[in-house]
Amino acid sequence: MELKTLKIVAAGLLLFTGCAKQASFTINGKLTGSNKDTLILEEMTEKSMEQRSTFLTDDDGSFKYTDTAANPRLFFLRNKQKEYIMLMAMAGEKITITADKGKINQTIIITGSPQSSLVLEMNRQLLKATDKLDSLGTQYQNLKGKGNDPEADSWIQTEYGKLMEKQKTFIREFIDKHPSDPASLLALSNQLGQQQVLNPRTDFDQFEKVDLHLYKKYPKSALVLNLHKYVNVMRPQIELAKSQAKLTGVGAIAPEISLPDPAGNIQKLSSFRGKIVLLDFWAGWCSPCRRENPNLVNAYAKYHTKGFEIFQVSLDKTKPEWEAAIKQDGLNWIHVSDLKFWSSPVVRQFGVEAIPANFLLDKDGKIIGTNLRGNDLEAELAKLFH
Repeated sequence: MELKTLKIVAAGLLLFTGCAKQASFTINGKLTGSNKDTLILEEMTEKSMEQRSTFLTDDDGSFKYTDTAANPRLFFLRNKQKEYIMLMAMAGEKITITADKGKINQTIIITGSPQSSLVLEMNRQLLKATDKLDSLGTQYQNLKGKGNDPEADSWIQTEYGKLMEKQKTFIREFIDKHPSDPASLLALSNQLGQQQVLNPRTDFDQFEKVDLHLYKKYPKSALVLNLHKYVNVMRPQIELAKSQAKLTGVGAIAPEISLPDPAGNIQKLSSFRGKIVLLDFWAGWCSPCRRENPNLVNAYAKYHTKGFEIFQVSLDKTKPEWEAAIKQDGLNWIHVSDLKFWSSPVVRQFGVEAIPANFLLDKDGKIIGTNLRGNDLEAELAKLFH
C-alpha cells in the first residue's frame, strides 16, 4: 500500500486501540523479489504510529513474525520502498501474506486473517477513489490554468461530491454486510481527500449499528468500549441537532437576524420578504468561502434584477479584514456582522458548525434549501426564476 493511502486510512483511528485477553498470532510472509530486505512493523496506537519490530527477509523474501494480539491490533508492515501492507490481527490467527516487491498493491494475497482480508477489500476501493481524486485534481489545475477559475471551482465541487457519495455508498454497504466484524471500525473512519466519508452527524446510524453489534461481541475490548463511549456521547448531540433542524431545517421560517452592516446600519433579514434570499454564512479568513464567492457573484448578477438577494453574515473578528474581503471579491449585496467570530449568537441560532453554510429562503422567509453551492445553487435558482 502506498504512503498516500496510509495517511488517509490512518487518520481518525484513535478509536482503534485497546487491550483484551491476549493470545499469540503469527505472520508468515513472502515478498518475491526481496533479498535480505528490511521490513518495519508499526502499530497504530492511541497516540501515534509506533514501531514494533524491524527484521530482514530471507534470501527468497520470506519472513515470520509472532506477537500477542488484543482483539484486534492494527499493523502496518512496510519496506524501504514505502510500500505498505495493513493488517488487523486477531488472537490465534496464522496469517499468510504473499506479494511481489514493487507491486504489492497489485499482487498481495492475505489468508488466515478474515479482518485483514476485509481491510484489504476496503483499501483497494479507497485506492481507486484516491486515484480518481488525483485525476480530478490534475484536470482542475488544467482548467484554472486556462483562466476558467469560477467554472473550475464549480466543476471540482460537483465532481468531488459525486466521488465522495460513491465512496460513502461503498462504506455503508460494507458496514451493512459486516456489522459484527472489527474491520467495520476502520470503515467508520474511512477518509477521502482528508475528509471523513461518514459524517457522525448525518450517518450516525452506521456508528450505532457497529456499536450495537461489536459491543455485544467484544464487551471487554477497550477498542469497542471507546466506540461505545463515543456513540453515547454523540447521541444527545444528534438529538439536539434534530431539534435544531426543526427550527432551521427545510420548511421552517428562518429566525430573525438583526445585525449591523459595515456602515453601522442595522439590517434585518425579515426586511427582504418578497424576495428569494440566500442567507450565507462566511468569513474573509475562510478559504472555501472565498472560493465559493465567485459562484455567488455570478448568481447575483444573473438573478438580482428578477428578485434575488444575498444576505451574507460574516464570522470575521475584525472590521478591516471583513471589509477587505468584501472589496477584493466584489460582493455587492447585503453584509452584516457582529464581529464575534464563532461566538456570534446567530451561529447557535442557525446551528452553523462549519462555513461556508447557507439557507435559501422563499418570498415568505421559509427555508427551501440548505448548503446549495455552485451548480446546485444555479439549478435551484433557475427553477425559481424560470
